[in-house]
Amino acid sequence: MTTPLPAPLRAVLSRVAFGILCLSAAPAPVCAQRATAAAVPQVAPAAAPAPAIATAGAESRRADDIRGELNELLQEHPPSVREVLQREPALVGNADYLAPYPRLAAYLAAHPEIARAPAYFLGEPYRNEPGADPTWMWRELTSMIAVGTLLLGAALGFGWLIRTALDHRRWQRVSRTQVETHTKLLDRMTSSEELRSYMESPAGRRFLESAPIALDGQSSPIAAPVSRILWSLQVGVVVLALGIALQAVSRGVAADAAQPLRVLGILATATGVGFIVSAGLAYVLSRHLGLIGGDRASSPASVRS
Repeated sequence: MTTPLPAPLRAVLSRVAFGILCLSAAPAPVCAQRATAAAVPQVAPAAAPAPAIATAGAESRRADDIRGELNELLQEHPPSVREVLQREPALVGNADYLAPYPRLAAYLAAHPEIARAPAYFLGEPYRNEPGADPTWMWRELTSMIAVGTLLLGAALGFGWLIRTALDHRRWQRVSRTQVETHTKLLDRMTSSEELRSYMESPAGRRFLESAPIALDGQSSPIAAPVSRILWSLQVGVVVLALGIALQAVSRGVAADAAQPLRVLGILATATGVGFIVSAGLAYVLSRHLGLIGGDRASSPASVRS
């Protein structure tokens, strides 16, 4: 006859048995989950989007072909047609505007996608903005140089007129004085013999043949080369310094502004060097001809005297 187990012991044994059953049953769903997870990658879902990618590539190539064909067609028409359609895309479907261009109208009607994306097929309209065109600075610089040249020419012309008016007034005053002197001198001559002897003398000949004021082309043969050499040397040094300064400034500005400044600097430098070289050659030739520091007897003035 079997002795029954106490109640507390039966409770412990039942819990242990329940735990063993739970542990033995737990790997089944986990293994099932792993098996399911391992079986999922075997299905090939990536094969479905392949037709969509191929379709997108075909559409892109077709759009490029349409844009190329439209570009060739527009090149056969006036350039203003493309510009007008770029600025007013609504005219792509306007039959009245496209009436003079039947081929273009037929092509646009056969490809409605052009009206949906005119910027892609026709391109963006040209906008003349500062910085967009690399030649805008050249045009601005050229206009500034032209205006400056006109103002400088006007100033020089005005100064020349003033100088000519002053010289003419001074010449009239000196000429009047000389005429009065000649008149008084002739009045003092008592006979024609005295007048003839005075006119034949060197002093009388120089007095009667002298001009009131030395004209521009009658300056001293010795002073004229020196003044011209000094003027050429001064201008050459100033222009050379300007060219060097422009080239130095071009290194610290933007690329669009650097190129015009560099070109002007090179031109100014070459001009300054030319003035200096011309001054040196004039000095050498003047010394060789005896106009500077040579024998004055060989000069035209001494030969005439």
